[in-house]
Amino acid sequence: MSVPASLPPSPKPAGAHAPLSRRQWQCLQALRTLWKSAACPPSREELGVALGVRAQTADFHLRALARKGFVELGRNAREIRLLAPARELLGPLRGGSEGAEPALGGPGPSSALNPENPERQIPILGNVAAGLPIMALENQQGTLPVAASSAADFALRVQGDSMIHAGILEGDVVLVQQTTEAPSGSIVVALVGEGESLEATVKAYLPEARRVVLQAANPAYEDLVITPDTPFSLAGRVVGLWRDSRHSFIWHSPSRN
Repeated sequence: MSVPASLPPSPKPAGAHAPLSRRQWQCLQALRTLWKSAACPPSREELGVALGVRAQTADFHLRALARKGFVELGRNAREIRLLAPARELLGPLRGGSEGAEPALGGPGPSSALNPENPERQIPILGNVAAGLPIMALENQQGTLPVAASSAADFALRVQGDSMIHAGILEGDVVLVQQTTEAPSGSIVVALVGEGESLEATVKAYLPEARRVVLQAANPAYEDLVITPDTPFSLAGRVVGLWRDSRHSFIWHSPSRN
């Protein structure tokens, strides 16, 4: 995703809120664009990739937006709420005339745990590495109830800690939409190798002209660089996260749209 170069230098909504710097305005636009394109809120790493900065710098810009009253930041990595001044500038995230904007990454009215939503079961197929790649997509380990409108096709349990700065912890269950394509910056389940050497890993997906970079969200891990001679494919795009310790979804894409 590219951020438009020609932006108003100091946009501000009606009211007494402080004007935004050019970079903060770019951050606000990137936040909305990433959420709409990936159907899930961006991590600091994904936002940083979109802005061409480090994750720590993206977090700095988010906190500046929070201080100025444009966003509200929650406790987990993807819990972000666009407040009224931001919606005045950007318009609503969804069509219609709903009142308060739901938290990006919060439960919201379309949560898969909402008893008013019809439920279906998706299989938990096995383990996926958030660390070094491991053998994955093993035998089914159970099922997980999600809303009938959920984008998820299956789930995998995370092993390792390479995605902790994206809010994905060891033992979490990632919900995956089966697809062979994904936007740059998406968190994906990637398959590397073939046959008995097939391995799976969950990483940020950064395709380039002649290679694919699978980026960790933990500086202790190096990027995985996939060259044309390496068998590689996508098993799917991560569209939600379940945490057993909280018995709830940390975030979840409500639909495939």
